[in-house]
Formats: sequence, C-alpha cells, structure tokens
Amino acid sequence: MSHLTDTQLQGLADGTLRGPEGLAAREHCEGCAACGSELALYGALAVRLSALRDPLPPADFTATVLAAVQVRESQLATRRHTLLAALPAVALAIVAIVGWGLSTALHVDKLIDSVYVLRIVAGVLGPVFAATRVYLGVGAFFFLALVLTALSRTLKPIHARIAES
Repeated sequence: MSHLTDTQLQGLADGTLRGPEGLAAREHCEGCAACGSELALYGALAVRLSALRDPLPPADFTATVLAAVQVRESQLATRRHTLLAALPAVALAIVAIVGWGLSTALHVDKLIDSVYVLRIVAGVLGPVFAATRVYLGVGAFFFLALVLTALSRTLKPIHARIAES
C-alpha cells in the first residue's frame, strides 16, 4: 500500500475517517513509520486545536448591533419617504412637458386628424392582413425566433467542446 494522503491522516487524527477505510488506514500507520509519525503530528495538532476556545464577544456587542440595525432602518425609511415624495413631482413634470409639447409643437386638431387617418389605414389594412395571413407569418417568425434562441442557449459552441477535450 502507498503512503496515506494528508486528508486521510487528518481524518484519522480528528476521528472523522471511520469504517473499513479508517481501519485500513490505521493498520497502515502502525506498519509504516513515515505515516505513523505524520499521524502523531496531526494528532498533536488536533489536541491543541480542540483546546482553543472562542473569544467572548464584547459586553456591548448586542447593543452595538441593534444600534447599527436601527440606523440602517432609519436610512432606508428616509430614502423610501424621499422617493414617495418625488413621485408626484415627477408626474407633474411629465404632465407639464406633455402639455407644453401639445400646445406649442402640435396643434390638437392636427393630432386628432392624424388619429383619424391612422384609424382609416388600420381599417383598410385589417382585411388585407387577414386575407394574406400576415398574422400567421408574424406568429411563425416569432415562434422560430423563440426556438432558435432556446437552442442557442442550450447548445455549446464548437470552441467550448474543443476546450473540454
């Protein structure tokens, strides 16, 4: 049998290597001087590490953590209130900009005429699209795009397959 690995020796020293594998490893250490001395070193290290104790937290640890949480919650509440206060101002600004744009750049009667023309064009093109089955073509195109996108996400590129081998 070859020498034991560091992982096996550490498992023997701290008691996590058990069962038939642990028994075989312990028998090997009894017959092999090199592995036996390594096991003794790991055993001494495990004993010293188990004697260590966690340091006690400071006396004001809980109060400090709770104070930090309270400060963070107040910051988040302030940010939330600021955003909520800004929403009406943003809405008012959008309404003002749209109103100004409609009053200066576009005349309302031209806008209404444009909408009327678009309704007539849509009314004329509706039967044409239905007769030529454009909707089926558009739907097939989007379905094909969806399938090709899904396939491109699942198939590995050829350079990735070459790198793996």
